[in-house]
Amino acid sequence: MSAAKPFLHKDLSYAVRGVLFDVYNQLGPNLPETFYRDATAVGLEAANIRCQTEKQFNVYYHGVEVGRYSVDIWIEDGKIILELKVAPQLLPIHKAQALSYLKVTNADLAFLVNFGQASLADERLPNFLRDKKAVYNWRPQKPDPKLLYAELVNELLAVLHRVHFELGSGFFHYVYRRATMVELQEQSIGYEYIKETPVYYKNTHLGTEQTRLIFVENKVMVGAVAVRELTDAMKAQLKAKMRRHNVSLGLIANFNKTQLEFMIVR
Repeated sequence: MSAAKPFLHKDLSYAVRGVLFDVYNQLGPNLPETFYRDATAVGLEAANIRCQTEKQFNVYYHGVEVGRYSVDIWIEDGKIILELKVAPQLLPIHKAQALSYLKVTNADLAFLVNFGQASLADERLPNFLRDKKAVYNWRPQKPDPKLLYAELVNELLAVLHRVHFELGSGFFHYVYRRATMVELQEQSIGYEYIKETPVYYKNTHLGTEQTRLIFVENKVMVGAVAVRELTDAMKAQLKAKMRRHNVSLGLIANFNKTQLEFMIVR
C-alpha cells in the first residue's frame, strides 16, 4: 500500500482559506467578481502573503503561442493560484477550467472559489498533471454517408477533439481558433482563415463584418467558440456567413465544456 501524499503547502493553504472566508463574511455573496479579487488581494497582503492579481501567461499549443491567460490571483510564486467565481454553484466545467489553468501556469495548487452561494464554496485542486500523462482516447465515428464531405468532417472532429483534449476548457475563442489552425497544419489539412467579409444588400455595400472562421479545404466553414451553450441564433449566424461565401456545410465547435460540443450546420 502506497503512502499517502503530503498535504501540499498546508500552512499557506489554511492562511489563504482564512482570508477567503473573511472576505466572504465581510462582503457577502454576489458582488462583482473584481470586488472579491481585490478584497482577497488586500487580505493576503495584510497577512504577509505575497500575491499578484491578473498575472499573465502565454498559452502554447505544440510550441506555438496561441494566446494569453490571466490568473485571478497568483500566490507565493505559484504555490497557489486562485480561480474566483460568482455563480449559483460550482460546476464540473469550473473545475475543468481550473485544471487547464494549472497546466498553463505549472502552479502547485489551484483553489476554485465561489462567492455566489449562501456560504463560501471552495475546492482545492493539486496539480496532478505533473505526475501522470493523460491519454487521448477519442475515436472517430463511422462517416455518415448522408452527410456532405463526411470523411473530411470526421477529420475535422478529430482535430477539434485533439485541441480540446490538449488545451482543456476555459480560454477565449481565439485561443482555440489559433490552436485549431496549428493542428490543421500539422495534419496537412488545407485551410484559409477568413477574418472579415463585406456585407451587401441589393448590391449596396453596407460594411464589413468580423467573420473569424476557418474555411477548410474550400468545403467546410468552421467556427471555434467558447460559450456557455450553442444556440439556434449562432447556427443562423453561421448559415448567413456561409451563404455570403457560397458554402454548403459548416461546423461550430464549443470548447467551453468538459467534453467538446459541436453543431453541424447545413
